[in-house]
Amino acid sequence: MKISKTPSAPCWADLSTTDTDAARLFYEGLFGWSSRVVADPAAGGYGMFRLGGEDGPQVAGVGPVMNPQQPPAWLPYFQTSGVEAVTSRVTGNGGRVVAGPMGVMEQGRLAVCQDPAGAAFGLWEPLEHAGFETVNEPGSFCWFELLTRDGKGAVDFYQSILGWGAPQRPFGEGGVYTDWTVADEPFGGMIDMSTGNFPPEVPSYWNLYVAVDDPDATAARCAELGGRVLVEPSSMEAGRFAILTDPQGAAFSIMRFAD
Repeated sequence: MKISKTPSAPCWADLSTTDTDAARLFYEGLFGWSSRVVADPAAGGYGMFRLGGEDGPQVAGVGPVMNPQQPPAWLPYFQTSGVEAVTSRVTGNGGRVVAGPMGVMEQGRLAVCQDPAGAAFGLWEPLEHAGFETVNEPGSFCWFELLTRDGKGAVDFYQSILGWGAPQRPFGEGGVYTDWTVADEPFGGMIDMSTGNFPPEVPSYWNLYVAVDDPDATAARCAELGGRVLVEPSSMEAGRFAILTDPQGAAFSIMRFAD
């Protein structure tokens, strides 16, 4: 996945959490990120994560949950040059607009949506804030994966609202994996949970991957910092990965891609 200013490509990710101070300390310790809260009170306590120090590239955002019942979670954002038009397509194709469209100071316009199976995602129309300043490097995001209860419906939905390609390839024992592409370039994928051994209580959601040099050491460090290892470091054709949560319960994955 490359940094892309192309509409429909992933352009940002942020964490909504019940304890922003604790979350910042955790991710600083895990990935070497630095963080700073936006000084403007209108930002509502939102902060930026940077890679490699205060002058490093922006890699993600962090802010408080908007209501007490909202669980901590990472949210992917996909770029658009017209957020109102895309949200109209969201509702027209069976999805739901949870918040927005709205302006965010001079930074851009956003909307938060759910696809028909309930997976949440964001739309971002950039102004001053263009989004990621680096990807694929260790400590930055590298893959965006949808786990869904309705694979065919998800392909129809995201192709209709964002125009993604969705080629398939063999996966596991007799399964298939869908790659999401923009301009024929893969940036993420999809697993249909209805065809696998997923617990029925797991809802549809977007799983975000951070690139790391050593998944085993990073998973061990996650546990030391108070997080949890949901899936122990494992190898597959694409590389070595693990699924983790931070101390507040937000899930994310780490990956070292094979050469």
